[in-house]
Amino acid sequence: MRSRYSAYVLGLVDYLVETTLPAQRAGLDVESIRAWSLGSTWLGLEVEGHELLGGQPEHAFVTFTARWHDQGGEHSHRERSAFVQADGRWYFLDPTVPVKAGRNDPCPCGSGQKFKKCCSSYF
Repeated sequence: MRSRYSAYVLGLVDYLVETTLPAQRAGLDVESIRAWSLGSTWLGLEVEGHELLGGQPEHAFVTFTARWHDQGGEHSHRERSAFVQADGRWYFLDPTVPVKAGRNDPCPCGSGQKFKKCCSSYF
């Protein structure tokens, strides 16, 4: 989570895309991400906790609060984000981007498991 927050601060939008689950990347609004990243003054990140859930593939939750300032004033956003480890890398499971997988379809994380047995409960 800290690396993704740092990417917002530095305007590294490509990194934000690369650390999102590959099956969700086409659904990202990259220009909106870029505008928010570059149009904000980032004021801090507080990681409140994390839960490593284990399993194959490994899943985790990170609870955090991010603060920023923009034309509308000062804001904060608290979130409990889900991540999955695939091919040795951690990927953000973006709850704003629909996953096109039925319960019995292969999981989009590439684990080889059915979606219902792998990532479906994290969206």
